[in-house]
Amino acid sequence: MEFTSLLRPAVRAVRTTTPSNLPLIAVRGHKTTSRTKRALKIAPHDSFQPDKTAAFPAADSIIYNPPASEASPFHTPFLFLPPNDPRRAALLKARNNPGAPSVAAASNATLPPEMRYLRRNPNYNMTAQNVKEMRRLRNEDPIQWSVSALAKKFECSPVFVKMAAPAPKEHLEWLKSKWERKQARWGPIKSQAYEDRVRRREMTLRGEI
Repeated sequence: MEFTSLLRPAVRAVRTTTPSNLPLIAVRGHKTTSRTKRALKIAPHDSFQPDKTAAFPAADSIIYNPPASEASPFHTPFLFLPPNDPRRAALLKARNNPGAPSVAAASNATLPPEMRYLRRNPNYNMTAQNVKEMRRLRNEDPIQWSVSALAKKFECSPVFVKMAAPAPKEHLEWLKSKWERKQARWGPIKSQAYEDRVRRREMTLRGEI
């Protein structure tokens, strides 16, 4: 008996200090789906419950629990207005007489402020001599005298430069060949992305998307 009582603590010490080679066995704990659902099943707040102090007909009624942002009384739907509400009579009068002065005054009472932005003032300073000089510079050196350079020199818009002094045919062909050489260096992903972008732009202009 004494030997057994002395052996048991020694066996326990060996079990706790010596690592075990046995495989770990999964043991079911309390953190399961069903038990978690039952643990999170919280009773509703008292404000959602019917009034138990009142009688049965009064307790069985609509629960008034307004949201955090309550709707404005000026936008109450017509069906929710009480029969003796003066707004109901005003709405009926406005429906029967759409051109009433009160409705027009209410619609034009508060207007948004005028937008303040830099308005573009057209400048009609181009003459026939200026257009002739612009075309000469454009034909002589279209790279140096680009659209932006001519617009800055003659103080006009780039759209006017494109209409008055278009680029020569040789320059357009050079730009096209330069663009084709640039496209030849693209990979399949970039080429496909460019084709999709062109297709979407065409569909947008046709009103399909």
